[in-house]
Amino acid sequence: MEKIRPLLIVMTPVRNEAWVLHAFLKTTSTWADFIIIADQMSTDGSRDIYGQYEKVVLIDNNNPDFNEAERQSMLVAKAREVANKRDCVLFGLDADEIFTANYTNTDDWKSILNSNPGAVFWFKWAEISPNKKHYGDSVYYPWMFHDDGKEPHGNYVRNMHSMRIPYPIEAQQTHYVNDFRILHLAYLNMNRVASKCRFYSFVDYEMNKRSVISLSRTYHYIKKLEEFTIKDNFFDYNENISVLNEVDTTSKKFWFDEYILERCATNLSAIAKLDIWDNEFLETYHLQDPRKWYHKLLHFYLHKTQQYKSTFIVRAIDKVLKMIV
Repeated sequence: MEKIRPLLIVMTPVRNEAWVLHAFLKTTSTWADFIIIADQMSTDGSRDIYGQYEKVVLIDNNNPDFNEAERQSMLVAKAREVANKRDCVLFGLDADEIFTANYTNTDDWKSILNSNPGAVFWFKWAEISPNKKHYGDSVYYPWMFHDDGKEPHGNYVRNMHSMRIPYPIEAQQTHYVNDFRILHLAYLNMNRVASKCRFYSFVDYEMNKRSVISLSRTYHYIKKLEEFTIKDNFFDYNENISVLNEVDTTSKKFWFDEYILERCATNLSAIAKLDIWDNEFLETYHLQDPRKWYHKLLHFYLHKTQQYKSTFIVRAIDKVLKMIV
């Protein structure tokens, strides 16, 4: 008896992602049975786009604050409701992530379709460069789980950088996907990437009280985006899907920055020590730089030593600075 294919359910959080939604929904609709979107009060036209795609199941995330644990729990609960106890595979994808077009005929894709409950699949990004000709490599991430229906597994409930799928911490069936990649389109708009890094620095500081030094080292990372030449089959979906033409890279204002300013606009000095005050941010929002000279000196040091952050001497200096700042 031939095995019945499991339902393929994608879980995606969205907040003002109109810039990339058509690319994501057109490509993902070619293989997913359902695309669960948890929309967090989008105001950029995202909500007008969902209705154009019949596989979208929309739920509202009405919490104005950033809380990944709550968001992922909502998505998993809705996915299981939609599955209605049928066999299903859960994919945790952001709106700027799509499969390379060559996935269909690969052994890894066949392994996913023929997997058993409890299986976890780990994927690599292909980080697309702004020049649209090259991409950077990444580590593996667990973004697919053949749902076993168990609750809770408990490893996706962190307030930041949580796991996207509810898989067991000690998964017994672990697979690494190498035949195709997840195209990460974020770096097509570097202004947006910078804005998101400012946002993460602010939220991580606000939620977790991490040191200014650690935050800068974490979110001012240096990406190698020109390691490899983009392969022809990455974007070769069909004549009706031109992925890169569906992405708007012109925006300069983003909800990430607005989130920060809504909470601190009247007292920017309270976050002056955070390494977020680049010229683009200040000029776009007509802000007066709130930093004192010693904040600027600290940030200058952090930027100049970022590529050497793993060396003994820089780590030693950082340790001393953490005690001072």
